[in-house]
Amino acid sequence: MPQRLSRYALTLAATLTAAAVIVLSGCSSAQIVSAPQRVTLDARANGIAIRPDDGTIFITDDKTNSVLSSVDGKTFKPLAEIPLVAGQGNALSQVSIADSGSLLVGRFGFGTAGAVFDIGADRSVSALSGTDPMRRRLGLAVIGTGKILSTWFVKNGNSPATGGLSLITFDVSSHAASEHNLLTGLAKPVGIAVQGDTVFISDQTDNMILKTSLSGLINHAQSGGLNTTVVKINGPDLLSIDSNGTLYTKCDSTAVCKINPDESVAVIANDFEDARGVAIDRTHHVLYVIDRPKSADSGSTLRAIPLN
Repeated sequence: MPQRLSRYALTLAATLTAAAVIVLSGCSSAQIVSAPQRVTLDARANGIAIRPDDGTIFITDDKTNSVLSSVDGKTFKPLAEIPLVAGQGNALSQVSIADSGSLLVGRFGFGTAGAVFDIGADRSVSALSGTDPMRRRLGLAVIGTGKILSTWFVKNGNSPATGGLSLITFDVSSHAASEHNLLTGLAKPVGIAVQGDTVFISDQTDNMILKTSLSGLINHAQSGGLNTTVVKINGPDLLSIDSNGTLYTKCDSTAVCKINPDESVAVIANDFEDARGVAIDRTHHVLYVIDRPKSADSGSTLRAIPLN
């Protein structure tokens, strides 16, 4: 069944009318910083977030279909379980912290049950109503009270996947939501990061990170197209951004890279099995990365990489 797209959404082609393409080369020859510490997890982890107030770490776990939390970065305990979908494998994606302190969690959904859930302070779990379940949810980013950005893609049969970025607005009490497309024409958008008016979207299939204006996407009033930059990088995944505007994400098949504001790139570790979620502890200047083995029988590893 074809995905119906809002007439208000911008296509990728439209955003590229004022684009600059930057190719990041030499990634394999960049300097490697100090080796990360490792914590073995009894989990099939994917997304990760760090609460800035107290440093609590949250991860999504496909083994238990739940969100786990840790105050010390070593011992993780169940926080809340996301509803199971009968006959479908567990696949939770990004976890993000709302302005209210609640957690927002994406469920991949495999084309039939994509959803976003709100986990309250009392550990109650509420689905946001009004979102499209055909969309396979990946990245989430909070941009205000009751407002989140969601990356997604749809796949129909043997046709290539097509994806985009949408704005979900919801009532924090009733969880009634509406979803509006901001950008379409991507292949497999995964990560999303926002700093000020700048938004970054990683497209894993097209090996790029798209940088553009958040207000331009929301207002749809830019004449002559958005000012858009395409950063070429192999296989990016979920994203994290620090206060200086440096991005962190998976790159190539076994590495994690940082992309500086000047678009230069450096490999900061290159011995991952499958890097997934990334999050920055700004207080201690540490990057946390989920390393998830290919084997479904293996647990994941949480790796802590000191940042210079």
